Amino acid sequence: DGTTGRADLGGMLEWDSPDCDPFRAVLAHPRLLPYYNELCGRGYRMDHLPILITQTTGADGFMFHGGATGDDGRWDHNLAYSCHNGSMHNALIAASLVLSPVAEGDGGFCILPGSHKSNFPCPDGMKAYEKYQQFVHNPALEPGDVLLFSEAATHGTLPWKGSHQRRVAIYRFAPHNMAYGRAYTPAWPPNMLKGLTAAQAAVLEAPYAVRLDRPVPSI
Repeated sequence: DGTTGRADLGGMLEWDSPDCDPFRAVLAHPRLLPYYNELCGRGYRMDHLPILITQTTGADGFMFHGGATGDDGRWDHNLAYSCHNGSMHNALIAASLVLSPVAEGDGGFCILPGSHKSNFPCPDGMKAYEKYQQFVHNPALEPGDVLLFSEAATHGTLPWKGSHQRRVAIYRFAPHNMAYGRAYTPAWPPNMLKGLTAAQAAVLEAPYAVRLDRPVPSI
């Protein structure tokens, strides 16, 4: 509506148990591990501190962003997707933990399917959701779903039309030896490291290669 903004919150991994438990579970949940390993490779790591985003009815969206091809047409290896010999490689992926229901057309997360393979800049009209809306997908989601997507894909947020508050927690993961963000330097917040499982702690290791005895989460 032009006046209602979205709100955000951090620090969920530092909360006391049991409040932190669902958010920590996303780091190395047995149901998610096969997907993380396939998309980022064994030894994947958390790159960004997770953030919880809310939208109330009428809240503004967020312009389309992401994509491995910049506005100037240059390739951005920091966000890139590639596929070689049947294996997918992503420099950065997002994992979105859905905390409230989303019906198709409610707004919220939207994505341009197939754009992770694009070799041309996204048109300005599409980024502003002023043109080519027929190519944009706004998926229906249920609480407890985890939506995974490559940051090489062009994505954004549509204004929220639902009658309830939209809530979602967003994480980003990278391959073992890569970093986009710098939240891990000089160290993660101390309270975030207390009470972690071995698998969860492995995901918070600094970027370095698996061959250097990096701990690897396993089921």
